[in-house]
Amino acid sequence: MRLVNKKRHIIRNLIRVLIIAFFVIVALDNIIIHTTVTEVCINDLPGSFDGYRIVQVSDLHNNVYGIGQSYLISCIKAADPDIIVITGDLIDRNTKNVDNAMMFVSKAVEIAPVFYVSGNHEANLPEEYAELVRRMDEAGVSILDNENVSVLTVEEESVTLAGITDPAFDWSKLDPVIVDEEIKTAFADVSDDQVKILLSHRPELINVYSKNSIDLVLTGHAHGGQVRLPFIGPLYSPSQGLLPKYTSGLYIEGNTQMYVSRGIGNGIAPFRFNDGPELAVIVLRNNEPEADDD
Repeated sequence: MRLVNKKRHIIRNLIRVLIIAFFVIVALDNIIIHTTVTEVCINDLPGSFDGYRIVQVSDLHNNVYGIGQSYLISCIKAADPDIIVITGDLIDRNTKNVDNAMMFVSKAVEIAPVFYVSGNHEANLPEEYAELVRRMDEAGVSILDNENVSVLTVEEESVTLAGITDPAFDWSKLDPVIVDEEIKTAFADVSDDQVKILLSHRPELINVYSKNSIDLVLTGHAHGGQVRLPFIGPLYSPSQGLLPKYTSGLYIEGNTQMYVSRGIGNGIAPFRFNDGPELAVIVLRNNEPEADDD
């Protein structure tokens, strides 16, 4: 009997240890920034852009990583970006803390040029968003509201980077209609043979991006599905609902490639599961074959 009780005691303790270990792993996964590196091949990419590094920060939602955002900033520095892009929801409609966002922005601009587009949370905070825009502009951030810029290299070759305003700012039309009009405005003066990169918050509109022949789109919003279960995948994301299709990584439709960042902060829930915060590094590659060394 004592032997049986001892075995039961060992089993109970083992179960307790496993439960504690499970929650520790989940907790750590929620605070460790996962830097991912994805190479994206683009047809007719100028040779001087081969290896060009874009660091994408999406859906920060006022989260703070380290004292004064030091942890997040150190991860960005380690990624060695040519530019940094912010794809919406820098602030959060619940916490409304512009200071946390600016702690990140003020240090990010010292690393590389920073480009920003809005998300749906900014649309819900008109006063805070106005303050955020003012402070980002003073810090030197390029705010892309349905407009484009040419990103130049030392060889004077260029690709066009554009950004669009989140459709949540306009309730007069359906989102696909709004975004289609915004894209046409943003690229109105861009020739068809120019490589086009678009910053947008919404991954669910990939068919609109493809219809407009965008080479690469960088998006967020989906939070990776927030909870990702084995054999099932992501459970839910904003604008896509249950079992969403576009939540994390690279997707292709037609001649358009779209990268969806899992984001840095939390949105619909205070924690993630099997879906750690992501700092996405996009490395541009041209499709020309490497020269034979022989």
